[in-house]
Parts: sequence; C-alpha cells; structure tokens
Amino acid sequence: MGNNMQKTGCVLASAAVLGLLGGCRPPDLYYNEPQGPPEYQLGWQDGCDTGISAQGGVIYKFWFGFKKRPEMGNNELYKQGWNEGFSYCRFVIATHPGSG
Repeated sequence: MGNNMQKTGCVLASAAVLGLLGGCRPPDLYYNEPQGPPEYQLGWQDGCDTGISAQGGVIYKFWFGFKKRPEMGNNELYKQGWNEGFSYCRFVIATHPGSG
C-alpha cells in the first residue's frame, strides 16, 4: 500500500511541475490580445496555441498541442485569426529564451 501512495505522490508532483512549467504562455504573449469579432479572437487563440506547440519544446508541445476547430473550417474570420495567431506566437516562442 505504501508503494502505491508513493507512486501517486510522484505522479501528482510531476503533474504540478508540468502545470507550472508548461501551463502558461510566456508573459509577452499575454500583452497582445487580439481585437475583432469573437470568431477572429477564437481563431487567434487556437492558432497561437498551435504556434507555441509547433515552435516550443516538449512541454509546450504536450501542453498546447494542435488546435483547429473543424466546425470553423468555412469561417474566414476564424481562419484569418488562426493564421495570424499562429505566426505571431510561433515567432515570439522562437525568440523567447529557453523555449526550445
């Protein structure tokens, strides 16, 4: 029983560390919130998360992943926001120290 509790503690500690290290965007990405209609903002956020994942290290890939909503595939505002968010956040991560 003690061994299972120890394993559970290790898993919880690992999850907490991952959350602290990878759960947040770098601070410079919080200061550029997209302006525009809700569809554009949603696309920008999804594209930004995908850009972080594409450019960042293992923790960023695990935490952010690829996000593109199939139901928004025909929405031009969403697509424009996604492309702009992806490009912007990928560039910021590429120039962010310690992201790779």
